[in-house]
Amino acid sequence: MKNKFILTTCIGLFFSCFAFSSNKVSKEILVSNAVELNSAIASSKPGDVIVMKDGIWTDVIIDFKSISNATESITLRAQTAGKVVLNGGSKLIFSKPNLIVEGLLFKKGVITKKDASVISFESENCRLTNSAIIDYNPADFNTEYFWVLFNGSHNRVDHCYFTGKSNKQPVIQNGEENARYNQVDRCYIKDIPYVAKANGREILRIFGYGHADQSGDDGAYFTVEYNLFDHAHGEGTEIVSLKSNHNIVRYNTVIASKGGLVGRRGKYNTFEGNFIFGKGEAGTSGIRVAGPYQRVTNNYVSDVTEDGLRLIAGEYYEKSLTENFAAKKKNLPKYLQVKECYFAHNTFVNCGENGINIGYNYKNQWPSLQMVLFPENNKFINNLVYNCDGNAVNIEILDTTSPLNTFTFKRNFFDGNLVFGSQLCNVALPSGITKADPKLKLGSDGLYRLVSKSPAINNGAISDVKDDVAGVERDSKKDIGAEEYEGVKPIRHPLTPAEVGPDWLSKK
Repeated sequence: MKNKFILTTCIGLFFSCFAFSSNKVSKEILVSNAVELNSAIASSKPGDVIVMKDGIWTDVIIDFKSISNATESITLRAQTAGKVVLNGGSKLIFSKPNLIVEGLLFKKGVITKKDASVISFESENCRLTNSAIIDYNPADFNTEYFWVLFNGSHNRVDHCYFTGKSNKQPVIQNGEENARYNQVDRCYIKDIPYVAKANGREILRIFGYGHADQSGDDGAYFTVEYNLFDHAHGEGTEIVSLKSNHNIVRYNTVIASKGGLVGRRGKYNTFEGNFIFGKGEAGTSGIRVAGPYQRVTNNYVSDVTEDGLRLIAGEYYEKSLTENFAAKKKNLPKYLQVKECYFAHNTFVNCGENGINIGYNYKNQWPSLQMVLFPENNKFINNLVYNCDGNAVNIEILDTTSPLNTFTFKRNFFDGNLVFGSQLCNVALPSGITKADPKLKLGSDGLYRLVSKSPAINNGAISDVKDDVAGVERDSKKDIGAEEYEGVKPIRHPLTPAEVGPDWLSKK
C-alpha cells in the first residue's frame, strides 16, 4: 500500500506539473506610445508578443531588452506589417538575446553620428524580419552612420528592404570583434545612390578576425545569401566587401549595380552560385579576390563593363625594394597575395574588359607601392569565358629586371577551361585552356545557356563541385561553366523582387 501511495502521488504530481506547464499562456501586449512600449519590454515574459499600434512613431528609441530564453523568444511586431512608421531620431537596439522584431518601417528619419546605427545588434540570437529602412538620411553627406550594425553573434536580418542610403558608411556592417555567425538573407537592396570618390560606402562590409591579416584560423563566419541587389551602387567599387576570414557569399542576384562582390582582406572565403547581371551599367564587375585560400565556384557573370573575375596582385612590404618605398609607414600590405585558391565552374559572358584577369594592378604606383606578388598556385577548373571585349584570360607579364628578378612564383594550374572570342589571351594560351565556340543561346530568363552539341557538355575536368549554379546535381561527366546542360528542374534561379524583402512591400 505504501508503494502504491508513492506511485499514485508521483503520477499526480507529474500531471499537475504537466497541466501547469501546458496552461502557460503567452500574451499579446498592445502598446500605443513609448511609455507603454518600455513598460511592456520590461514586463514581458518568454513567448509574449509586444504589438506596436499602427501609426507614426517619432523619436522613439527602442531598447529591446526583454528577458527571454533560447526556446521561447519574445517578439516585438507591428500591429499591421509596414504600418508602424518610425521617423525622427527613432532607432532600434537589440540589447538582450533571443528577441525578434518584425514588420517595422523606418522611413525618412535621421540619427546623429554618435548613435552609430539605425538598428544595432548588441546581443546574440536575435532577428529582424519583414521590415524596411527607406531614405533614413542626414542632411549632411559627411554625417556617418550605418543602417544595420552587428556587434553580437548568431543574429539574422531577413526579408527586409533597404533603399536610398545616401550618407557615408555602409548600409550593413559587421563589427570588428565579437561579431560572428551573423546572416543577411532574402533581403531586397535597391537604389543605393552612387557618390564618386566616396570610399567606404559598401552595401555590406564584413569586418572581423582576419581584417588585420591575423595568422590564426578564427573569422567572422558571416553568411550573405539569397539577396537581390538592384542598382545598389554605394561607393561603386565593392557591393559586398569581405574583410575577414571564413565568410560565405552565395545564391545572390546582382542587377546593374556598380562594383562587384569582393574578397578584400582575409582568407577561406567562399563566393558560390551568384548571378551577376551588369546590364552594361558603367563600373560594374564580377568577383574580385585578394588573399589566400579563397573559393569561387558556380558563379554566372554577364554584361559587366569591367572584368568578370579579377585576381589582384599582392603587395610585398617586408622590406624596401627601392628607396622610394615608404615601408616605415606600413603595418599591413595594401593587398595580400592570391594563392592556393580554387576557381571552378564559373561562366563569364560579354565582359567589357577581361573574362579572367590574373595579376591585376601589378606594379601599380611602383615604386611607392610594391604590388609585385603575382597570384600563384591557384587552380582554374572548368571555367567558361565567352565574347569578352578584352582577353578571355589576361595574365600579367612580370618584370624580370632588378630588383624584381629575385622573385619566383609557383605556376597556376588550368584544366578543363573553355574560352571563345576575338581575343583569347595576351600570352600563349596555357595548357588546360581550350578555344572553342560553346554555342551559347540567350534564354528568356536572361541567361546564356549551352545548346546541344556544345563542346562544353561532358568535357570538363574532374572537380569537387557537386551541383551547378541552379542547384542541379552534376554527374560524373562535368559540364564546363556554371550550369549543367538540360538538368532537372532548377532549384535556384535569378531572384525577382517578389521573392525577397517584406511581404507587405509593393514591388512594382
